[in-house]
Amino acid sequence: MSDVTASQIALRLARRPRTAAGLALLVLGLGLVAAAPDPSAMLAASRDVTDWIGRNPTLGAGLFLVFATLGKVTPVPGGVVVMLTAGFLFGPVAGPALASLGSALAAVGVTAAGRWVFPDTVARIKGSRFARYEEAVARDGVAYLAAIRILPVVPAWIGNLLPVAVEIRLRWVFLATLIGVAPLTIVMGGVGSRLQDLTEAASFDAALLFDPATLLPLVGLLVVALLPVAVRRWWSRAPR
Repeated sequence: MSDVTASQIALRLARRPRTAAGLALLVLGLGLVAAAPDPSAMLAASRDVTDWIGRNPTLGAGLFLVFATLGKVTPVPGGVVVMLTAGFLFGPVAGPALASLGSALAAVGVTAAGRWVFPDTVARIKGSRFARYEEAVARDGVAYLAAIRILPVVPAWIGNLLPVAVEIRLRWVFLATLIGVAPLTIVMGGVGSRLQDLTEAASFDAALLFDPATLLPLVGLLVVALLPVAVRRWWSRAPR
């Protein structure tokens, strides 16, 4: 078998623009991971960033929204760091609002891009054994999407991939994500508002999220989110 040359690869990508776009997004994501600042750089920048945002609150909020959106797409910096940084820079109210909005925009962006770049893969998933769950997902998908966001178990960037192959409108992906991440984002934003500098956000022990004082209220919200689904299923199966 002859070796594939760079020109042949380029020709194949030119014939498959969606694949080329997907690879470009992958390279961009890897570049963002590689460019993530180390804690020492964050420590040096903490005071400068805070002072600059104090002088330019609107522009600072817009730039942070971009950061929060990209931060929920890639594994680095990660959802926890984004939420803590939001609280540190913008306080316990505006910070969680910006971080939650960034999460919702990231979910919509990944869903739309995934459906456009990988239509054949999505079609195969829908035609597989997953098809048996399509009716349930179409009926209760919004509740499921919100539920997986409530508990800090599924990483944000993985949660963003789940709606790609599901028949849920983008506006519902946006709303389900916004509602689902809000409780944890509010908690973490409050913690972030009490940090001394950004290095504490980078070195935060995520195991603290599973402290009963934090986890139990979130479990309660998860039960509330899934209760209508459980009641509907029970009612549909109950003998008449």
